Amino acid sequence: MALKKERWISGFVGAAAGALVVGGVWFGTYAAHGGGSVVAMVGKTPITRQELAQQSEAYAGSAMLEELIANALIEQAAAKQHVTATNAEINQQLTAIEMQNGITSDAQLNSLLAQNHMTKVQFLNQIRDNILASKLAEAQVQVTDKQIASYYKQNASMFTVPETRKIAIIAVKTEADAEKALAEIQSGTPFASVAKSVSIDAATRSKGGLLGTFSLDELKAGDPAIASTAFALKAGGVSDPVKVQGGYDIVQCQAITPQHVEPLSAVRSQIIQAIKQQNAESETKLVAQLAKSADIRILDPSYEAVLTAIKNPTST
Repeated sequence: MALKKERWISGFVGAAAGALVVGGVWFGTYAAHGGGSVVAMVGKTPITRQELAQQSEAYAGSAMLEELIANALIEQAAAKQHVTATNAEINQQLTAIEMQNGITSDAQLNSLLAQNHMTKVQFLNQIRDNILASKLAEAQVQVTDKQIASYYKQNASMFTVPETRKIAIIAVKTEADAEKALAEIQSGTPFASVAKSVSIDAATRSKGGLLGTFSLDELKAGDPAIASTAFALKAGGVSDPVKVQGGYDIVQCQAITPQHVEPLSAVRSQIIQAIKQQNAESETKLVAQLAKSADIRILDPSYEAVLTAIKNPTST
């Protein structure tokens, strides 16, 4: 199984990851254990770590070197421009990857990374470098007031806030208890006072029955019976007893906030970020730009083509 790719996850992820990382893994192992170590025997024929490292380098050396140079360019540019990737941002990306791949535990993640010839530290470093690359690319995008206004107009539905209602409840066990509580409210006793006196719902009783503020969809997800009742009331209205699991509720709609579109001033920064993300160069093109002004020397003639590939990604 290979991890699914996103724009901010580079060649370390997926089937290509094995080709990229295996070279680096075996090179490091070779250096640590020495070229003469035997890693396998086929009958009386030994397979040495040196042979394995040579084959790994032949298979993935160029791709691995290209990846390492790209990461170095990104990290140096980020340091120069004071661009950072916070632990919170890295963890957010990691969580997104885990959700996308159905990963629910560290053991499962580590197992999947091992299948891709990676450690968790390597993976987190790659996520960090891709966050840095995204930020560097986005920093190059200039956003005009005209673009912002156009985006706001064309995406009005994104900034539409549905109607919400502030809801309170009184929960009791029997219909008779509910009728009694309702009679108290109708006789003039404040809803909150009745809730504090008779409600059996510990979470809302001390708050005068206050359940919270919800859109219709939000309330439906948790309390469908209450939702249909609450959104049929006028502001300040109190319902008849409603049958719910475990008893009866009386519902009060304390306030209504109509559906509205957020003003441009409130979503301006959000729009700017969206435009930057849409128009930012790909990581490959960003690395090509950085490479053209960087001091990169390929000391091994067999890897001379790597620099050309980095600087001219469209020709590879």
